Amino acid sequence: MRKIIFYLLFLPCSFLFAQDADLKLQNGILKFNTGNYKGAIVDLKQVVDNDPKNIEGHYYLAECRFIFKEYKTAMESFNKAIKYDGKHIKAFKGRGKLKAIMGDYRGSIQDFDKCVKINPEYSDAYYNRALSYKNLNQYEESINDFSKVIELNPEDYEAYFNRGKTKLDSGDKEGACLDWSKSAELGYFDAYDTIKENCN
Repeated sequence: MRKIIFYLLFLPCSFLFAQDADLKLQNGILKFNTGNYKGAIVDLKQVVDNDPKNIEGHYYLAECRFIFKEYKTAMESFNKAIKYDGKHIKAFKGRGKLKAIMGDYRGSIQDFDKCVKINPEYSDAYYNRALSYKNLNQYEESINDFSKVIELNPEDYEAYFNRGKTKLDSGDKEGACLDWSKSAELGYFDAYDTIKENCN
């Protein structure tokens, strides 16, 4: 009888705790999505302090810290999200972008590789991997990735523009100018300045 009473008392408390934790997480995510990053950090820290294996808590906390350029703690949070979910594609992408900012382009490429292995149509991963390849002067690989982004999203003017820059660096001026023209046609009018500087 005592055990039954204990469980009856314990279950509502644990249920309320889980509800409160979920509410904190949802509030933190909402604040993140509306640009209240400081408020999001307060909520998300409470979430991961109370539940150290909360994957989404670690992921959104990492993104907030990334925004505030708290790169060391952002890396720690991305690592924890990935530790508890080895297929968290956004955490791999976020960590890849962080590595690229720190100049670790090869490390970033490894993370973007994992993204496209999880989802072969994840255009953000191809785009960011293309930038890392470009920074390593691996122009062919960079152009291939930008081309994949364009294949997945033919309206992506940034991919056209950056593929053009990569083509110019690789010696393909004609191809670069055509990509910048397409980028401008799709709405990126700053590309015309680049065309004037390089194509006439």
